[in-house]
Amino acid sequence: MMSEIPLAPIAITFAGITAALFVWWIGDMLGSIQVVRRSAGGDGPPPNIVDSIGMRTPVEFVLTHFEPLLADYGAQLEQKLIYGGRPFGGVTGREYIALLVVLSLFGFIVLGLLFGIASGSVIGGLVAGLILGLIPAIYFWVVADDKAQDRKERISREFPYFLDLVVMTQQAQATLPESLRLYAEAAPGTVMSEEIEQTLKDVALGTGMIEALQRLERRMTAEEVIRVIRAVIQGEVEGSNRVELLREHARDLRFRRWEKADRASEKLKAKIVMPAMMIVVSILLLVLAPAIVEMMSSGMF
Repeated sequence: MMSEIPLAPIAITFAGITAALFVWWIGDMLGSIQVVRRSAGGDGPPPNIVDSIGMRTPVEFVLTHFEPLLADYGAQLEQKLIYGGRPFGGVTGREYIALLVVLSLFGFIVLGLLFGIASGSVIGGLVAGLILGLIPAIYFWVVADDKAQDRKERISREFPYFLDLVVMTQQAQATLPESLRLYAEAAPGTVMSEEIEQTLKDVALGTGMIEALQRLERRMTAEEVIRVIRAVIQGEVEGSNRVELLREHARDLRFRRWEKADRASEKLKAKIVMPAMMIVVSILLLVLAPAIVEMMSSGMF
């Protein structure tokens, strides 16, 4: 009687050969694409996350052949990255969306093969690769949102101190660039100082103060910050009293902060009532427990 043919090793062998051929084909195809050389101090723009994880060539391939299909998503990511302070080494929205596509494709291929071999089902491997392969893209998309939200909150916390310092220096007859420079020197390493330093760089490169402030406004998402910047721009255009304008906005912002703190304290009082009552009841039960046990043991209940 003919012995049964071991199908599992043969299937694994064929799967490995197929994967090797596919990888060879992808490598040969990508090898024909011109690689963008990046270095920290040499020619070309500095390296970013795409270069750090070794995905420059496939990312450039996707951008070359599929950019029209990714343009809208790239524009959305570009705005998120601007709001997030250009994280990940200053990667652009186009590069970022192409990186998400490449990571999803690689995840689909690798995980699909692994799950297909492990389960012995082609359909199971395809489904697992399709679902799990999207995890890297979803993760990096969410990270971009988190970066933008975190930067917004930090700027909202730092902006009142920035506004107070600008008001004080303006009252001392300092110019607006001097006030901005003083804040950048007084609060190094903060998110707001990074934005102010970028604004000062724009001015130093020949951009007018109004246009530099407009660029600053486009990088902001906090409403109170945008409102003050727009007022300053309008004051610069109309030539109104900048000191009085900033003082009024600082007073309004201070009032809003106190109002927000009062609302937070009221909410905290309401939230703490129930835990406090539970603590009091627990202490009473702890104190009265011996007496209750003694009365129950004596037959009173």
